[in-house]
Amino acid sequence: MSGPAAGLLSLPPDRKGRQAVSETDARTRDADDAGFVLPEAESIGRALKDPGLHRQIWRIAAPAILANVSGPLVGVVDTWALGHLGDPLYLAAIAVGAFLFHFVYWSFGFLRMGTTGLVARAHGRRDGDEIAAITQRAMLLGLVIGVLVLFVQGSLFALLARALAADPATADLAERYWRIRILGAPAILLRLALIGVLIGLARARAALIVELALNTVNAALTAWFVAGLGLGITGAALGSLASEIVAAAIALALVLAAERRSGIERWRPARIRATVTDGRALLALAHVNVFLFLRTLLLLAAFGLFWRKSAELGALTLAANQVLMNFPMLTSFGLDGIAYAAEALVGAATGAGRRLRMHATVLATAGWALLAAALASLAFAVLGQDLVAFLTDIETVREVARDHLHWVVWLPMIAVSSYHMDGVYIGWSAARAMFATMSLAFAGYFWALDHFVPLAGSEGLWAALLLFLFLRGLVQLVCYPLVARRALPHGAREA
Repeated sequence: MSGPAAGLLSLPPDRKGRQAVSETDARTRDADDAGFVLPEAESIGRALKDPGLHRQIWRIAAPAILANVSGPLVGVVDTWALGHLGDPLYLAAIAVGAFLFHFVYWSFGFLRMGTTGLVARAHGRRDGDEIAAITQRAMLLGLVIGVLVLFVQGSLFALLARALAADPATADLAERYWRIRILGAPAILLRLALIGVLIGLARARAALIVELALNTVNAALTAWFVAGLGLGITGAALGSLASEIVAAAIALALVLAAERRSGIERWRPARIRATVTDGRALLALAHVNVFLFLRTLLLLAAFGLFWRKSAELGALTLAANQVLMNFPMLTSFGLDGIAYAAEALVGAATGAGRRLRMHATVLATAGWALLAAALASLAFAVLGQDLVAFLTDIETVREVARDHLHWVVWLPMIAVSSYHMDGVYIGWSAARAMFATMSLAFAGYFWALDHFVPLAGSEGLWAALLLFLFLRGLVQLVCYPLVARRALPHGAREA
C-alpha cells in the first residue's frame, strides 16, 4: 500500500498490501473473540523474542534519551553566563525567572502527550489524513494557548512570584527575564505539539535534532549576548527566546518533511481550513487535553508540596533535598526515553488493531524499563556519595544528603512502573484514566504527608514521595486490563 504513513514503522506489508498476520496472531485473535482477556502466554512469549520489536523500541528510546539529556542545557548555559558577572543577584533572579517559566511550560506538557497518542494510533491505522488533521489541530491549540499566555503574562508573573516570596531586587530582575522569554510562548507550545507528532510517528531522531538545535542556538546566542555584548540577564532571555523560535521552525519543517515522505498531502489551504474549523474534532482533542492538563497540575502540585514541606523543615533540609532531587532527574532521562517508545509503539499497535503486538510491546518496554531502573539504583548505591560530594562542597549539606541517600537509591525501582505506564496510557490516549489514577495516588500522598512528616521529619517526607510514585504505578497496573479492553475492544482484528 502506498499509504500515507507507510514506512514510518517497520511493519512489513503482505502481498495484498495489508499488514502480515502470523498464524500465532490469528490463534490469539480467535481466543480473544472467544472471551479471553489477554492473548495466550505462549504467543506473547514468541512475540517478545522478535528482535525487530526490540530494535523498534531502541530506535525511539535511544534518541529520546539523548534529547532528554540535552534538555537541561538551556538552563545550564544561562547559569554559566550569568554566574560570571560577579553579582549573585543575577543567579538568584534567573533561578526565580526560569522556575516560573518552566512551571508554566510544564503545565502545558499535555500538548505533547495528547498529540503523541492520537498520532500514534492514526499511524497504526495508516490514516494519513487523520495524522495531518491531528497535527494541524494540535498546532492551532498550541498557538492559541500561547497567545492567551501572552495576554495574561503580567498577572501570571505577579501571582507566581508572590508564591515564591522573592525579595524586591530579585523579583525585578526576574520579571525582566520573564517578560522577554515569555514572548516565545506560542513558539514553545507549537514546538511541544510538533514534538508530539514526531514521537507519535516514531521519528525520535527528528525530535533529537530539534533539541540539539535548540541548545546549540541558545548556547551561541546567550554567550554572545551576555559575555560579548554585556547585556546581562536581558541577553540570557533574548538568547533563550531566539533559540525557541528557531527550534519551533525546525520542528515544523521536520514534521512537514516526514508527512510529505509518507504521502500525506493534506496541507493545502482549503483542507487546513476545513480541519481547524471542525468543531467536533476540536472538542475531542480538547477533551483529551483537559484531563492531561489536570493530571499534570496534580503532578506539579505533588512536587510543590514536597518543596514546601522541605522549606518548613529548614534551610538545611531544603538544600540537601535540592541536591538529592538531581538523582530522580538523572533517572528520568532513561525511563522517559523508554516511555516515549511505549507511547509510539503501543499507540501504533492499538491503532492497527494488533492485540498481540500491543501486549508484547507493553511487556518488552516494561522489561527494558526495569533493567534501566535497576542499573540506576545500582549506580546510585555505588556512586551516590561521590555524586553528592560533586554537587556541593558544603559539609553540613553533604551530611544531611548522605543520611537520606537510601531513599534515592530505591527510588528508580519504586518509580519505574509510574514512568512506564504513563507511556502506555499515553499511547492509548487514555487521558481520563491517567487523571483518575493520578488523583488516587495524590490522595494517598496527601494523607502520607499529613501523617509521616510530623512523625519522621525529612525521612517521612521522602517516604511520602516514594509512596506517591509507587501508588501511581500500582493503580495504573491494576487498571491495565480495563483500560486495555477499552483501547482495543475484543473482536478487533489483526490488521
